[in-house]
Amino acid sequence: MKTKLALVSVLSIFLTACGGSQSADPVPAESNEVVVVAQNPADPANAPYYIDGIVYTLVDGSLEQPIDKSEVLNKFKLLEFRGTGDINSDGTDDIAVVLINDSGESGTFYYLGILTSGATPIIENTSFLGDRIEIKGIEFVDGKFEVTYLDRDVETSFDEPPSIEIVGIAELDEEKTTFNFTCRDSVGICL
Repeated sequence: MKTKLALVSVLSIFLTACGGSQSADPVPAESNEVVVVAQNPADPANAPYYIDGIVYTLVDGSLEQPIDKSEVLNKFKLLEFRGTGDINSDGTDDIAVVLINDSGESGTFYYLGILTSGATPIIENTSFLGDRIEIKGIEFVDGKFEVTYLDRDVETSFDEPPSIEIVGIAELDEEKTTFNFTCRDSVGICL
């Protein structure tokens, strides 16, 4: 008798767990929709930047790496210039910043870096601006990031301060997978 009672108890638990009872709740239909979760862009001081085919990840706004067969360090530093705006139209502001790279040789190279929000970040997120230039600011204008800086023409020595104003422009391509970088100036450096 105890065996029959135990068997009936187990059977009723099993039927209840497997949906053996009548329920008014409909079973949800299967869906092939992918839920996209918008994410805020990474913290620029601790983010990866793709420069010349290599990803460099800053820690607290800088990175120092040894250079092969050299005692000199390859240094990257995040500058204070920053712009925000929704370049990928997902409803969350993206961030544009300026980085410098000093490899211990004669130049100090400036890059515009962009960190996007969304489920799929854009990996190739930097553009070379120039060598030993002077940054004036970054703005978000008409769906694009614009960085204003001073540079030199090809005939001006690097000993001279930069004096030609250039506006570097970053916008997303139609597929929203790559940045297109252009520039404009008043003397024909940007062609």
